[in-house]
Amino acid sequence: MSWDLPTAAAPDGGAGSGTVLDGNAAAGEFAGILAGDPTTVTVRCGSCGVAQAFGQLQAYMGGPGTVLRCRECEAMVARVARTPQGVWLDMSGSSSWLFLPAPGRA
Repeated sequence: MSWDLPTAAAPDGGAGSGTVLDGNAAAGEFAGILAGDPTTVTVRCGSCGVAQAFGQLQAYMGGPGTVLRCRECEAMVARVARTPQGVWLDMSGSSSWLFLPAPGRA
């Protein structure tokens, strides 16, 4: 997949960077795409292998999209951007996302 969008909000102060928030700040953006509440998801970083709750990811929201980075190694885990062509979702920086079953479902 080829992206015409820069990786926004690099942790080293690159373009679009600003205050680093926790993943809960990005929950609304991802909830509009995923079929459920992302704050209940456990995400495994594809770079260092650390499993962390969605809310523990570092959220960068000042650029052309929302970027989530691993709290341990700061690798990009996921990003979402809304463009005139549609919504772009890139989860290539993660190795897995664990969605727990809804209460009452097995």
